[in-house]
Amino acid sequence: MSEFTPHQEAAIAAHGNVLVMAGAGTGKTRTLVERCLRLLRAGASLEEMLIVTFTNAAAAEMRARLRHALEAEAGAAGEQAQAFSEQAALLDTAQISTLHSFCLGLVREHFHELGIDPQIVVLDERQTRPLADECLTELLAGHYRSEEHTSELQSLRHLVC
Repeated sequence: MSEFTPHQEAAIAAHGNVLVMAGAGTGKTRTLVERCLRLLRAGASLEEMLIVTFTNAAAAEMRARLRHALEAEAGAAGEQAQAFSEQAALLDTAQISTLHSFCLGLVREHFHELGIDPQIVVLDERQTRPLADECLTELLAGHYRSEEHTSELQSLRHLVC
């Protein structure tokens, strides 16, 4: 009997890109680690994988669990022990990060094509809230100054007077 649910098995065995979404404590990390191991057993390399999560803690947990699994596979007797040892050595450079970190890396790598400052940073909510408020205020002010809105106000004024 499998130690994974049918949905987890489907995610593990799926071909191509996979999005795994579930609540806390449902086995997402365990499922993704097993998926990675199966791909590695089939001849894939960590250099070919992109694993993104939503939090830094989840990315760190994924990396730690994958390291443990790779070291266990490398320490086991078998023909793939050397391959798993090599994958364990690649783990520190593997693309395992948050979605935001991955995207920021892409933007920094291709800043010249995007025409933006290479020193771009990601702001936290404390920094972005005032900017979002200012942007919304300017957007609404522009809308209220528009000719269309002025005619709406004039129509309303005629109804009220």
